[in-house]
Amino acid sequence: MTTTDRRAPGTVDYFASDVHLAAERPRVSQLFLRFCDHVREDANRLFLLGDIFDLWVGAKQERVPYVLPILEKLRELIAEGIEVHYIAGNRDFNFDAALNPDASDHALPESMSVEAAGRRLYLTHGDLLCTGDLAYGRARTVLRSGPLRAVANNLPLSFATFVSTGYRRLSERETARKTRLEIAVNFGRVRSHLTAGHDVVVCGHVHRAARYQVDLPGGKRGEFITLGEWSRRGSFLEARDGELNLRRFA
Repeated sequence: MTTTDRRAPGTVDYFASDVHLAAERPRVSQLFLRFCDHVREDANRLFLLGDIFDLWVGAKQERVPYVLPILEKLRELIAEGIEVHYIAGNRDFNFDAALNPDASDHALPESMSVEAAGRRLYLTHGDLLCTGDLAYGRARTVLRSGPLRAVANNLPLSFATFVSTGYRRLSERETARKTRLEIAVNFGRVRSHLTAGHDVVVCGHVHRAARYQVDLPGGKRGEFITLGEWSRRGSFLEARDGELNLRRFA
């Protein structure tokens, strides 16, 4: 598609996370593709806040059959003039399909600050807001280290997927054993972003669509919005006509 084929700029911003696309979840893939078609009608920007893919082991994964239509659809949105921004999740931090504007090094950001609906938003996946899980924090540092990521990118796809899937299952079992305090969002961390000049903090990771009013010093208030996951229906945030609204998509 050439530049002259692009549609008129849209006015709506969309935010989604925790789609957890995987070969064994074809219904979710179809749901996400339909969501992208919905977005293309009036979107200005689409922000993907991590864990869009349930697992991403490296560039070789772009050839996997269930991945191909997803990347093709996202690139279609970009070709039509919609900005697509991808933030690292805890499952797909190795994503390297170069969708982000000017992402010449293919590295995903951990967070973004953007203006939407007349407010300044801090966007992040959400795992960095859950500071009580010290074991996860240590594992996160190791898994995202340069040497380990280089090794993962150079392994055969089948072997890298086997190892990563095994680790994911182990991680899920360990998470099930953890206390609520360990996996809870640290609202002190949320407040720190709000007092640093943001009006709203938006994240995924907790798999629950919700809105919270957060008291700040000086009698001020900020807002914390968490996005839901996609196992049954799509969950997204919409910035339209100066308002932020949580929506469902089926």
